[in-house]
Amino acid sequence: MQDIIFTDGGSLPTPEGITREWIENAAENRDEDDKLFSIVREAFQRKIDVGLNVPTYPQFRDMIGQFLDIIKDEKNCYEPYVLKEENAKILELEIIDEVAKHYREETGETLEVRVCISGPTDLYLQAFGATGYADAYHILALDIEDFIKQAFVAAKNFKIKIIALDEPSLGINDRIKFSDADIVSALTVASTYARKQGVDMGIHLHSPLKYKLICETPINVIGFEYAATPSYLNLLDKKVLEDSDTYIRLGVSRTDISSLIGIVNETYGVNVWKEKEYMQKIVTDLETPAVVKKRLETAYSALGDRIKYASPDCGLAFWPDQELAFKLLENTAKGINEFNEEKKKQEE
Repeated sequence: MQDIIFTDGGSLPTPEGITREWIENAAENRDEDDKLFSIVREAFQRKIDVGLNVPTYPQFRDMIGQFLDIIKDEKNCYEPYVLKEENAKILELEIIDEVAKHYREETGETLEVRVCISGPTDLYLQAFGATGYADAYHILALDIEDFIKQAFVAAKNFKIKIIALDEPSLGINDRIKFSDADIVSALTVASTYARKQGVDMGIHLHSPLKYKLICETPINVIGFEYAATPSYLNLLDKKVLEDSDTYIRLGVSRTDISSLIGIVNETYGVNVWKEKEYMQKIVTDLETPAVVKKRLETAYSALGDRIKYASPDCGLAFWPDQELAFKLLENTAKGINEFNEEKKKQEE
């Protein structure tokens, strides 16, 4: 079997003393680039150091706003919402290129990276709400294609392994007014260019309820939050995945931090926010490498080699601090590595 590849959702808590608002302003105004670039590069390097095979650029900004703000700015567009391709840039990709350059100089290998971009559905809901303007939906999909094209331009010292559309609303939000055909069309527009470049095209869903719809598009990797909701596995038909040549990015460590804190509070009879030393129980007792490995084993018994990537369920932006977030990533890496090593031994 091929090793299951460890990637991540992208987002992280900000470093101590730095707010998300500061990051947003620094990225918009570009008046403190040295400090901003240092924060992003250090976080990206730590992702590599804890064992991510295909790290996502560190995301400290609002996922939707990061893209929609560019799209809504008239100076970036030919007409409302119609982006000029050269303005569809992800600043973080330009920042991490320097880390990737050092990585190649030190290892002789080119770093593979995951690029996450808000999907057309979530962008549309933020911009237009519960309406059904199919033409605007299509335009946003074209804008995403521009961001993808510019991502390849930015990848001077790294290789894009997978691009993922962030579409948590699909399957869980009843405000979506588009038909299945409209959704398939928008996702096809947004994903075709990446597939033509020979990279994996993914989608991040909270729930896989709409997975059969995704299988009708060029998207070939579906990610969902299995660790927190193991029953989601029962929604998938391996044959549907095989027939459409679709793979899974499986969430194998939980990221629902409020629920995890609640478990610690109940188990130990404490208030974690007051007795913060108990916060570590999340990564020493709950989300351990052994738990991660067991989840992978259970899912692999059902889906086999349809599982191509494994990751935390979602991003880690709202975890209490970076140290806890990176410890979860480290535990996830160990669990995935142990699973891969065991499978190799079984096949020898």
